[in-house]
Amino acid sequence: MIGRAGFTAGHVPQRKRAAATAAAAALAAILALPASVPGWAAGPATLVWGRSGDVFTLDVPLSTDTQTTMVSTQLYNTLTRAQPGKVEIEPDLATGWSTSPNGLVWTFKLRRGVTFQDGTPFTAEAVKFNIDRWADPHNPYRPKGGTFEAWDDFVADTYQTSRVVDAHTIQIVLKAPNAPLLSALSAISFGFASPQSVKQVGASGVAQHPVGTGAFRFVEWVRDDHITLAANPSYYRRGLPRVQRVVFRVIKDNSARFLALKAGEIQLMELPNPDDVKTALADPALKVALRPAFNSGWLRFNMNLPLLQDRRIREAIALAIDRPSIVQALYGGYGQVADQLLPPVMWGRADIRPTPYDPDRARRLLTEAGYPNGFSLEFWYMPISRTYFPNGKVIATAIASDLSKVGIRAHLMTEDWASYLNDRATNKFQIFMIGGTGDYGDPDDFWAYNFAKYDANSANFSYNKPDLFALINRARATTSQAQRAVMYAQAARMIDQDVRDIYIAYARVPVLMRRNVSGLVLQPTANEYMETVSLR
Repeated sequence: MIGRAGFTAGHVPQRKRAAATAAAAALAAILALPASVPGWAAGPATLVWGRSGDVFTLDVPLSTDTQTTMVSTQLYNTLTRAQPGKVEIEPDLATGWSTSPNGLVWTFKLRRGVTFQDGTPFTAEAVKFNIDRWADPHNPYRPKGGTFEAWDDFVADTYQTSRVVDAHTIQIVLKAPNAPLLSALSAISFGFASPQSVKQVGASGVAQHPVGTGAFRFVEWVRDDHITLAANPSYYRRGLPRVQRVVFRVIKDNSARFLALKAGEIQLMELPNPDDVKTALADPALKVALRPAFNSGWLRFNMNLPLLQDRRIREAIALAIDRPSIVQALYGGYGQVADQLLPPVMWGRADIRPTPYDPDRARRLLTEAGYPNGFSLEFWYMPISRTYFPNGKVIATAIASDLSKVGIRAHLMTEDWASYLNDRATNKFQIFMIGGTGDYGDPDDFWAYNFAKYDANSANFSYNKPDLFALINRARATTSQAQRAVMYAQAARMIDQDVRDIYIAYARVPVLMRRNVSGLVLQPTANEYMETVSLR
């Protein structure tokens, strides 16, 4: 539930020439594939999606960011999945399911005739192999030091075991009811990998050699440059995919990405600059579509640090930031000032009065806390554009400017994306950007992921609130949606009272594309199904 520098259109850096040569050879081999393979579109076609950063890993249960999950969505399938364009679920690798009266045993009927991309069959044994890998930290096929965050946050505390009933029936047995389980299992982090492939490449090899059942199979990954996928001729949805190749190309700079789109070097791009959206709307060769605002972006305090344990300090920082002006100026008309964790399209929100912009009160609180002349701190911003922070550095600069007006000297810091993700789990950061796009349509996705625990060694989990954790766990075990909604609203008020985070924005996301792109249905989760896309 976030790449390093890319390249400007048409330029291949010296250090990447060898990799580019290998990439060209691989692409040439793919281009030689016959156009008449059953289930493929007539004639070769390559869809190039320009992205703001590289993936973190291709070992799907390790996936935590939308750069990774979008690519993984093309490689893997899950038991359930979000309906196209919606968050409500539909069958995927499971054709049906039922639960016991006490809610502890879930029985899934599996789709017949599905094979992994290595030709091995998808069976209940394969499902159990994957679940065992996710659930057991000592499983021999689990990478050392790897954290399966989605499993740990959404399933682990209620999971007991899995049972193979027959070749096409699997049961998941719980220790306690888990109301959002069906929705959670639609998250691509629960995509199924080929057991044979996992055994062949080993625990650490899956990240570079993913094999699923998805519409596209993995071809190559040139880190910080591009990922190439080829159509899976054995994909179970007949007639799909409609293009034979998908290339995810890293072009970190928003403006360079837009120039590549205008030049026809890429067919799709995400996270454009606001002015480029206006240009695209007036360009007959381009078109603009919008993802719903199913995301939140916020600043998080490292409450393990003595300075930020003082609520007055946290509130002063919140009051000093002119969020309406920042959203109006820097979100291109597609942003909305955030007031809590859950985005407006999600049920379970609280009626909360947004924190006002009040620098005078911020100064008074700083004086009360013993800092009449302010203080200095490090403010870490995201190194790549995100849905909820379309330009991390620019937004962080505006926030730092606001803070300076009340005497808080924020030193802007950043690092490459992989390091950023890792370091938020340490005490390195003081205050930092964070956020997320929903993986599925249940509030537990946001709450369980972002408030899973307390960790004295983690900036991300530095909020020690046992009552909140217990409330979230009770909501997960409650079957009534109305009762769960009340609990989540209570949790939001607890967060607001403690000023745990500063919520900045929700954002609809413009996706720009060439006029000849058709069949793309934008997902609230930002994990589009590229199988339906064609190029006219």
